[in-house]
Amino acid sequence: MPESQLSDPSRSRAVLIGTDRYTHPLLDDLPAVRNNLERLGELLRDTEAWGLAPERCEVLARPSRQQMLNTLYDAAAEATDTVLLYYAGHGLVHPRSGELHLTLPGSDPDRPHTAVRYEELRSILLSPAGGRPSARRKVVVLDCCWSGLALGGMNAGDLAPATAVHGAYVLTATAATRQALAVPGETYTAFTGELIDVIGAGVANGPALLSMTALYEEVAQALTAKGRPLPRQTHSDHAGRICLFRNRGGRERREGSAGGAVRTAVADRPGRIAAAPPASERPPGKQPPDEPRPVERRPSSPELVPVPPDAPVVRLGRYPVTHAQFREFLCDPANACWLPEEARAAGRYVDDGYLRGWHGPEFPVGRGGHPVVGVSADAARAYADWAGRRLGTALRLPTAREWERAARAGRDGEWWHEEIAAGRVNFRGSLGELAPVGEFPPNPYAIGDLLGNVWDICLDDAGSPVLRGGAYDTPVTRLRERLSPRSPAECRGNAGFRCAGVPVRCDDKA
Repeated sequence: MPESQLSDPSRSRAVLIGTDRYTHPLLDDLPAVRNNLERLGELLRDTEAWGLAPERCEVLARPSRQQMLNTLYDAAAEATDTVLLYYAGHGLVHPRSGELHLTLPGSDPDRPHTAVRYEELRSILLSPAGGRPSARRKVVVLDCCWSGLALGGMNAGDLAPATAVHGAYVLTATAATRQALAVPGETYTAFTGELIDVIGAGVANGPALLSMTALYEEVAQALTAKGRPLPRQTHSDHAGRICLFRNRGGRERREGSAGGAVRTAVADRPGRIAAAPPASERPPGKQPPDEPRPVERRPSSPELVPVPPDAPVVRLGRYPVTHAQFREFLCDPANACWLPEEARAAGRYVDDGYLRGWHGPEFPVGRGGHPVVGVSADAARAYADWAGRRLGTALRLPTAREWERAARAGRDGEWWHEEIAAGRVNFRGSLGELAPVGEFPPNPYAIGDLLGNVWDICLDDAGSPVLRGGAYDTPVTRLRERLSPRSPAECRGNAGFRCAGVPVRCDDKA
């Protein structure tokens, strides 16, 4: 399809589905979803954007299963040009099949059959029953946790020959291993908010029409700049060229037209990180190969953050100490006793799990920016002493109370629910494998990986090592556990550490 051709609104249909309220206590209400539906519906019907007739744009808020399936069936069968499916709400993953399920108001996370399998919707889009033809072009937009699981389901091999020419396009809020983000107090969810912004304002100096790929690139750039979960896309043949929207800020439109404020084109935004390449070009959950690893932009010594920011009582490492940072420690001849073979042979300060996979001062390939694991409390103390001497300031391990203060970030109650909902936690239910520091967004104090990725080695009031925060392989229900190593020499493959600076003032109340 030529990029200059707008999908014909008179022969297209859209179905917008969202669930903003839930009866199950484990599924938080998502008030922003209602706003998503209302504003997207307005834009789809707006003749300045696409121009669907109201009867061709169905908006289903809190639908039943049958209502969802029947409405999509009718839309897919009646549209002869393009059918658009949008969903926002909680996403669930079936514990055995790994399939994506889209929740309804009465869905129960422990009973997947109470949600709708994405496969059911996909099948309707590809081939409505009864011999009725389906739309030639399909566009799916999913704003829910784990939505990237849908990326493998609409490829060219799934399409009948008659539809394979134009194919199908799928845009998801996150990778298959990541949670979507709905920030409390914001009008829209993070992903859909940026999508609405691009459609509503347009892109200055851009083309007259916005292709789906162009929309993806704009949204990905905006989310990257804010440190939020990145969207993913996949499409068959030339489906990325499907155009559903006119560009209100295009070259053929004047500044200040009816479209309102105009966004600056991607190429005209200096200092912004380039948008991530399509998911089809890299494994889900991984950083794009052409984007520098966060650790490469950080100093080799620990970077300390004041806690709390306005009246600091301690300075805490922004991230856990990485493999690359710990290697510098091992390469200092004064620390030869901490090389893996030597330290394990001595057997006093570490156990056999110490730096498993290392060979001398060399860590496994590709792990430089990952938190160092397999270290004991004594090894962590030795590193902190050494790094402090390099920085000219005393460093040590944080206390458990200091860790708690930083993790709470001034919040009361069950603050960890906010961290999980914001997609900041690497645990068994999200990425589920050791990730580089900075892969997950930091907390409100700008400190990363306090929950998840690796357990933090801290000290209790008596100076004994304790573990806080959970790790990449920790179930969500155990992230707040308080563990103690079996001995100061224990080296766990999922535990690391960060440094703390001497308190700025003598107030160490939690």
